[in-house]
Amino acid sequence: MLPVEAALIGPIRVIVGLSVAEEVPHHQCSLSCSQSVVRTDPAILEVANPALRDVNSDFVVSRKIPIFAGRMTRQCTDTEEALRQIEQRLRRLKKSDSEKTEEIGRLNRVNGQKDVEIHNLKMKLATTKLELACAKARIKELEEQIGGEGGLSDASGKPEKNSSNSSVPPSQESIAARELRRTKSLRKPSGKPSGGQPGHKGCTLQTVDTPDKIVKHEPHYCKCCGRPLDGIGYRKIRKTQIMDIRFVMETTEEQYYEKVCQCGCVNNCDAPNCRIRYGENLRALVSYLNVVQCIPFKRIAELISDLCGQKISEGTVQNILKENSKKADPAYEEIRRRIELSPVNGADETGAAVGKELHWNWIFQNPLLTYVFQMKSRGKEAVDSKFPNGLPHSILVTDRKQTYFNMNVKGHQVCLPHLMRNAEYLNELDTEQDWSRRFIHLIGHAISLRRDGNITQRKIKVLKTKMNNLLGESLTHLDKEFESFKKGILKVKDYLFTFLSDPRVPYDNNASERGVRKIKVKQKVSGCFRTDGGADDFAKLHSIAETAMKNGNSKFKAILAVVQQ
Repeated sequence: MLPVEAALIGPIRVIVGLSVAEEVPHHQCSLSCSQSVVRTDPAILEVANPALRDVNSDFVVSRKIPIFAGRMTRQCTDTEEALRQIEQRLRRLKKSDSEKTEEIGRLNRVNGQKDVEIHNLKMKLATTKLELACAKARIKELEEQIGGEGGLSDASGKPEKNSSNSSVPPSQESIAARELRRTKSLRKPSGKPSGGQPGHKGCTLQTVDTPDKIVKHEPHYCKCCGRPLDGIGYRKIRKTQIMDIRFVMETTEEQYYEKVCQCGCVNNCDAPNCRIRYGENLRALVSYLNVVQCIPFKRIAELISDLCGQKISEGTVQNILKENSKKADPAYEEIRRRIELSPVNGADETGAAVGKELHWNWIFQNPLLTYVFQMKSRGKEAVDSKFPNGLPHSILVTDRKQTYFNMNVKGHQVCLPHLMRNAEYLNELDTEQDWSRRFIHLIGHAISLRRDGNITQRKIKVLKTKMNNLLGESLTHLDKEFESFKKGILKVKDYLFTFLSDPRVPYDNNASERGVRKIKVKQKVSGCFRTDGGADDFAKLHSIAETAMKNGNSKFKAILAVVQQ
C-alpha cells in the first residue's frame, strides 16, 4: 500500500493545475512539497481546503501556503489509521454531545423547581403584605383612640382605667389598653442588663458520694488487633453520674396476724376495713398536682395512667382531696392561730366562681405563714368568721378597702403602689397640672429612703409635713376625680408612712397579691370550683403548701406529711 503522501500528492497536483505525468518520484515527495509554495486560483482553493481538512487538519491551502507533507507522514502511516482517528473523534463528539444534552435536561429541571419556589415566595410575599396592611390599619385605629399624652379615652373623653393606672385587672382591659401597656410601665429602668446579675447564687447538678447504682463500662476487645481483653486488669479513667427518676407502681401487701396470750387474751393488730387502697405517695401526688400545679381531675387521671400504667377515676381524685383536706384541719388551724399572734400581716381578697355563684377568697399572710379561706361574703362577716377578735397584735398591710379598717388591729399600712397607680390616672386625665406628679414623687422619695436605709426621724417628719401641705391644696379648679382621690387619701394619711418607723412593715402588699394569684390560675385552668366544699379543700391545702414553701420546705413533702397523719 502506498504511503499517504503518494496517495495525496497526485490529487493535489491535479487540483493546483499540474499533470500527473509531472509527478515527483516517491522518495522526493516530502522534500518537494515541504520546500515549494503552491499558488492556486481562489476557486480551486475553495474546493481544496474542505477536502484536505477532512483528511488532516494540518493541511492548509492558500495563495501562498506551504504544505508540509513530511509532518503528515509522521502522524499517519496509512489511510486506515487516518480513518480510525476520524472515527474516534466522531465518537468523542457524539459522547460529548450526549453529555451536554443530559446537562441541559438537568438544568431545565432545576429551572422548573426554581420557578415553583419563586411562585411560592411571591404568594408568601403577597400574604405578608396583606397582613402588614391589616396591622397598619389596626395600629392607626389604636392611635386614634389614644388621647392626651398617651392615655386612652372612653366615651366621656376621660382616660380609660386599666391595670397601670387603677385596680382594674389586666383581664378586663380593652385591646387598645393591652397594646399600650406593653410599652408603658411605672417602673424606671435600672440600667442593669437582663438576666442573672454578677454575684447571684447559681444552681447546677452536683455529684453524690454514694450513688444508688453503679454501672461499669469496660472494653471487651482491642481496637487495633481485635484480640479479646477478658481477664486483663483495668484502670478507671472517668466517671459520670446520671440523675433520673423512675415511674413504677409498687404494690405492698400488708398481712395482719393475731396472737393468743397465756392468759387467754387474743391480741391482734388494728387492720383497716378495706380490701385495697391507694398508698400515701399516690395520694400526696394527686393533691400536689391539683393544688400546687392546678391540674384538673381528668388530666391528673391521664397523667398517672400514662406514667405508672395505673388507671384512676376522677371520682377517686375528688375523694382523695376530701380525705387529705380533713387531715389538714389541725395544721390549717395552727396557721390561723399564728396569724393572729403575728406582729405584721398582709391581707387581700379576690373573686372566684363556685358553682354558679361568685365567692371571695381571702388571704392573710406574712413572710412565714399563708392563710387562705373562701366565703360568699366580701364584707366584715367573712373576716369575723375566721378572726372574731380581729388582729390586735398586728399591723395590717392592705389596700383602702373599708373592711380592713373596721378590724381590731394594732395599726395599718396602705399599699403605696396602689396609690401611685391611681395618681397615674390623674396624670393622664389632666396633663397640664402637676399635683398628682408631686404626689407620686413624694411617695417614691419615701420608698427610696427605705430601700437605701437612710431613714431618720427628721426626714420622716419632713415627709409628713410635705404630704399634709400637698393634701391641703385646693383642687376645685381641676376635675372632680382629683378631689375624690384627695378625700380618699385624707382618710388614710396616718397610714402612709408606717413602714418608715417599723422595718418589719413593707410598703406594698405584693406578697398578698401573689398569694391569691394561684386562685386565678386555678380558675383559668379548671373554669370554677363545682362545690363549696371543693373550694374549701383547695384553700386548706394551698395554705399548707405556701406556708411550707415560705419556710424553705418542699410543698410536696408538706402535703405528704399531711397525708401520713
